[in-house]
This record gives sequence, C-alpha cells and structure tokens, in this order.
Amino acid sequence: MADNRIKPNFRKISFSRHVLSLSVLSALLLSGLIFITVLAAAPAEGVVAEGVSVPGVELGFTRAEVEAAWGPPEYCQNVNGYDQGSCKFIADDGGQIFVRYRGADGGPASNSPGDVAYFIHWYQLAGWVTTAGVNTALAYNDPDAVLAAYPNATTSQQSLFDWSIDDPALGIHIYYHTDYLSGALSVSMGISFPTTPPPPQEEFFVRVSSIDFYTSQKNQYGARVLIQDDHGQYMEGALVSATWTEPDGSQVTLSGTSDQFGKVYFDLGKLKRRGTYTLAIEDVVISGFTFDPANSVLSATLTK
Repeated sequence: MADNRIKPNFRKISFSRHVLSLSVLSALLLSGLIFITVLAAAPAEGVVAEGVSVPGVELGFTRAEVEAAWGPPEYCQNVNGYDQGSCKFIADDGGQIFVRYRGADGGPASNSPGDVAYFIHWYQLAGWVTTAGVNTALAYNDPDAVLAAYPNATTSQQSLFDWSIDDPALGIHIYYHTDYLSGALSVSMGISFPTTPPPPQEEFFVRVSSIDFYTSQKNQYGARVLIQDDHGQYMEGALVSATWTEPDGSQVTLSGTSDQFGKVYFDLGKLKRRGTYTLAIEDVVISGFTFDPANSVLSATLTK
C-alpha cells in the first residue's frame, strides 16, 4: 500500500528558522541589546600629571587596569629579570608608549594581572602635555623652556649621544638621544613615582698641615710634608704632588705617598747654589676626600 502521508520539508523548515534568526539578530542590533566590542587604544591627546598619570592610565594601575583602559599591548618583554616587565602600547595617532611593571609587593613583575605600573615612557606623542605645559615638541625645540618649567630639574649626560632633564621629586623625565649615524635628535618623556632626593653626602677634606726641611749627616736636604683630614687625623695613602724650584728658576716635579703618620718625604739632594729654594704643593689626592687648599700650607722656602 502506498504511503500517502505528507512528509515534512526539513530543508524548508531549517531555512525558515535561519531567516528568522537573521531577523531577530537585526532587530536586536537595532534595539541596542547587542554591542560590538571595539578595541581600546591610548588617546593621542590629554594632560599628563607629573608623577601621577597620563591620559587614561595612572601610575599604580595594575596590568589588568592598564589593558582595560588601552586594550592589549602590542607586545611585552622581559626587562632586568622582570617577567614581561615592559609592555608596548600604540596610541590613536601611532605614538608609542612603554609601561614598566613591578610586582604588587614591590618586587619583580611576574606577568600577573596584579603587576603594578611604576614607569610610563612615551615617544611621538606631542598631544600629551604636562601640567607645566611641556610636551615632546617643546622639549625638542627649546630645552631651556623645559628647565624654566621645572626650575628644580637637573641635567645629566648618560653618554656622548644621550642626556636628560630630570626632576625626581616631581616624577618627570625628558630624554634626548642623538642618532650616531644620521645625527638626528629624538625626544621622549616619562613619568615615575615622585622620589625624595637623597640628602647631600657629607664631604670630607684633606689638607697639608705643615712643610718642614731637614738635613742628613751627608749634607743632603729633604722636605717633610704632613697630611691630615679636617679633624686632624693623620691621612695614610695620600698622593702628594709638588714642585721644587731652585734659585736659578729651574724646577723639578716631585711626588710621594703619605705613611701611616700622614708624612710624605721628599729627597731634595744637596743645595749647590746660593739663594732661595721653594717647595710648592700642587695637589693632594686620596679616595673619598677633597683637597682643601684654602686651609693648607701650600709652600715653604729654604735659603742657603
């Protein structure tokens, strides 16, 4: 017997459901119930608060918070033993930003979402302007204006091709680099947590306390130079340079090192000419001390 029952058209039903799904999706999109995620990026313009923040990100943000603000980095790499401790981000206009991380406990970064941003360094972002009105364009064209904006900043030369303007107390840094081959100058900027400058180290001085002449049994002359610090302690190991001038103007350069009693002995030989001889101290060198000529005996004379 023939089967005259109506067979379901599965292809048609399936197609109808597909059409229905597209219709529902379109309606949801139009109603705003479904959102398309757009990757974030660092803004090309904004205010930099020295030692605090750059547009969209603050120092102290976790790695997760930085990526929530700017999106995923272009890449990260290990730096000085810090696991993925430096990450590069690209701003809307193509500027480059590098974020340095350390662990939440202050130790090395461990490539953890909880790692903390402690230094932010940027290139080619003239739209980032500090509260003092400084950006990379101004720093490039007028370094003196940068120093005027940050009167407590200091300049330092790292190499023949690199120097910087830094104010650690504000947490602002401007870096200058000259390309070895082309001679082109580039300028970048960075912020870090403000730090209190270390107190000035105590300076220690060394001086010549006295110069005495003496003779030996063979009529040989010598000079005895006493070296002490500014507290009167004998200084052992001080290298003393001096000039011995004879009556006719001829000179001899002398040098010697002080003994445990702070004394340096110079052999002057026999005095063959009549007249005045002069021993003049040129320099005193010892590690950790500064020669103090203003409070030293710098010369002594001997007349034959």
